Amino acid sequence: MQYKTVAAPVGFEVKAGDTDGAQKACQAYADILQKEADEGWEFVSIQQIPVTENPGCLAGLAGQKSGTTYFNMLIFKK
Repeated sequence: MQYKTVAAPVGFEVKAGDTDGAQKACQAYADILQKEADEGWEFVSIQQIPVTENPGCLAGLAGQKSGTTYFNMLIFKK
């Protein structure tokens, strides 16, 4: 069995009053899932992964702290 991971959208920006915001977010995921299914991949799960970025030497000396960003990882198998 083979496994594959794909980074998925994390956040969506919509204009004020946009009532289709949730649908646009769902469609972005659906598009990824359909593309992978068309290539023979079966969706397994979604995981939120934290990635910590440490400041560089100069930024660290200036007191900048590490920052953590989260992204969504879609897992497929075939």
